[in-house]
Amino acid sequence: MKKIMHVVTIVTTVVIVVLLLLAAKGQTHKKNTEIRQWAEASHRYRGYNQELSQENEELKEYNRRLNISLDVRDDEIEILKKEKDKKVVESKTSTLVDTIQQVKPGVVHIMCPQWQGSGFVVGPNTIMTARHCVGGVEDFTITTDDGYKFHATRAISSKRYDVAYIYVDDLTCLGFADPDIKHKLPPEKVKLHPLELGSIKDCRLGQQIFAIGSPYGKVNFNAVSLGIISGLDVDWSPLGEDYGWEVAFTTDSAGHPGNSGGPLFTLDGKVRGILVGGLSPVLISVMPCDLFLDDLDGIELMFLQDGYQREIQDDVAEEVWGY
Repeated sequence: MKKIMHVVTIVTTVVIVVLLLLAAKGQTHKKNTEIRQWAEASHRYRGYNQELSQENEELKEYNRRLNISLDVRDDEIEILKKEKDKKVVESKTSTLVDTIQQVKPGVVHIMCPQWQGSGFVVGPNTIMTARHCVGGVEDFTITTDDGYKFHATRAISSKRYDVAYIYVDDLTCLGFADPDIKHKLPPEKVKLHPLELGSIKDCRLGQQIFAIGSPYGKVNFNAVSLGIISGLDVDWSPLGEDYGWEVAFTTDSAGHPGNSGGPLFTLDGKVRGILVGGLSPVLISVMPCDLFLDDLDGIELMFLQDGYQREIQDDVAEEVWGY
C-alpha cells in the first residue's frame, strides 16, 4: 500500500512538473510572440518615421521653393507697382504738359508806355487783364504766344474789382515781337485763341494750379509756374482797397511784377482767376472769375456802344417840330 502511494506521489509530482513546464513554455512562447510583434511594430514605426522624415524634408524643400517663388512674386509685384506709379506720374506730367501747350496760345503779353504785364483772350476781340494795369492808358501793343504783334487803343474796367478788358478793333499783324525772326512772313491778321473760364466754387483748398505770364517783362514771355490754391475767400482789402481785393483767393504759384493780369489755371485748362498782386513771390492774390463770368456778353456790347450815342430831348427840336 505504501508503495502504491509512493508511486502515485511520484506520478503526481511528474505530472505537476510537466504541467508547470508546459505552462512556462506557453508563457515563453507568448512572450516571444509579444516581443516579435513589438519588434515588428518597432520596425514599422522606424519605417514610418523614415517616411515622415522624408516627407518632412520634401515639405521643407517645397516650402523653400514656395518662399523663393513668393519672394520672386513679391519682387515682381513691387517692380510692377513701381512701373505703374511711374506711369501714373508720367501720365499726370504728360497731361499737365499737354494742358499747358493747349492753353498757352490764349495768353498774351501787354506793353504800353508806362508798364508791361500779362493778359488772356476771352473773346474774338477781347483781352482780359487787371484794372490797375490799364488805368489811364489808351495805347497797347499786344504780343501773342506765337510772337505776333498787334495794336489796341480801348479799355474798360470794373468799378468795384481789379478786373479790366482791352478791345481789339483791328487784328492786323504789325510783325514779329522778336526782330531777329526773318525766316518767315507774318500773317495779315492775328488769330486770337479764347480761353475757357471756370468758377472758383468748383475748386478746393490745396488743389493744384498753374499760372502763365511774363514776370519781369518779355524776357520771361509766357513763363509757367506751378502751385496750389493756398487760400479761399481771403480779404486783402487793406492792401488793395481801391480794387475790391476783399474777394480774393490766394496761391503759392510764383508771381512777380509782370504777372499782373495773367491767368491762373486749374489742371483741366480752365481759367479760375486773374493774378493781381502779392505780399511775396509765393503769396499771390487772385481775382476769381466768378466776378465777371456773367458779364462777358455785356462787355462786348459796351465796346460796340462806343459807336453810338444816347439821344435826349432837344428844346430847339421841340420848338421847330412842335412837340
